[in-house]
Amino acid sequence: MRDLVLILPDLFLFDSDAASARGPGLARLRFARSTPLRGGWRGLLARGLGRADLVAVDPAEVVAAEVGASDPWLLSPLHLVPGLKTVHLAPGGLLRLPAEEAAELCVVFARDLGGDALRLRPARSAGFLLEGLDAAGALTVEPSRLLGGALDEALPGGAGGAVLRAFLTECEMWLHALPLNRQRALRGEPPVTTLWPWGGGQPLREPLAVSHGESRWPVVWSEDVWVESLGRLAGQSVEGLPSGLAPLLAAGSDAGCAVLPVLGRGVAAIDQEYILPAAEALRTGRLERLTLAAGDRAVSVTAGDRHRFWRPARNLLEALLEGEA
Repeated sequence: MRDLVLILPDLFLFDSDAASARGPGLARLRFARSTPLRGGWRGLLARGLGRADLVAVDPAEVVAAEVGASDPWLLSPLHLVPGLKTVHLAPGGLLRLPAEEAAELCVVFARDLGGDALRLRPARSAGFLLEGLDAAGALTVEPSRLLGGALDEALPGGAGGAVLRAFLTECEMWLHALPLNRQRALRGEPPVTTLWPWGGGQPLREPLAVSHGESRWPVVWSEDVWVESLGRLAGQSVEGLPSGLAPLLAAGSDAGCAVLPVLGRGVAAIDQEYILPAAEALRTGRLERLTLAAGDRAVSVTAGDRHRFWRPARNLLEALLEGEA
């Protein structure tokens, strides 16, 4: 393979020391200087699939395009813990509900809070898709960027912020008495204390349509619901993520892109299954160029970079998280 891009969308969940400790042998390579990504990793992927027009489109609008939902928001189930002055999102507080629990929560939401306007749908890796909450102009933060921190300064703001804050308050009161949460507590699992809205607020003038752009990658591998939605809008093949690097290198294409979630897998697993084999593929010539993107930055290394001795051989995570290599 000539060019492989690996996207670790939630690598910013870990600081460099913690991330390095979790990886038993993260490759030390002579990386080029890392570069900022306009629109973050989603912008990189949208441009790579020939849909640069979607870089500035809210993630909720992309996910909602297939079902035609209006005023969409992504809702992430969170488990918050109280602090001295405010609540915090603990490192394990971004929850991934099983499909049956997500479906049950949607049914009960429709009965208790939905009314005629609001509709909640399961959205797998993204949590939930909420339709019908008009909070145009609200400014929100993706919750994975808040892990381990206080939420008081991250509450929704902007023109529609008050609407979202009121929705948050109502949700938290409703979730407190939810039978599903009592069942989770009996199993020793953290209850869902809030449904955090993000990824919306900028309504589209026209519905999104499928447009076949010029793609860098014949195939993309991912289990992320936003990536799959983007693929449909770009007319792009998105396949399930394999358990290791070998199927990607054997795909028979000159270039490929895989989106590898750290949350749920862990840095050590990503290291063992993808990064170390990619470093070996560079060394043996099976791979010519490897690009790693995480959060808002990307760093690349080529097979010939091992001869550039003036570059320090640095840990991949150091290269990404410190902003240079």
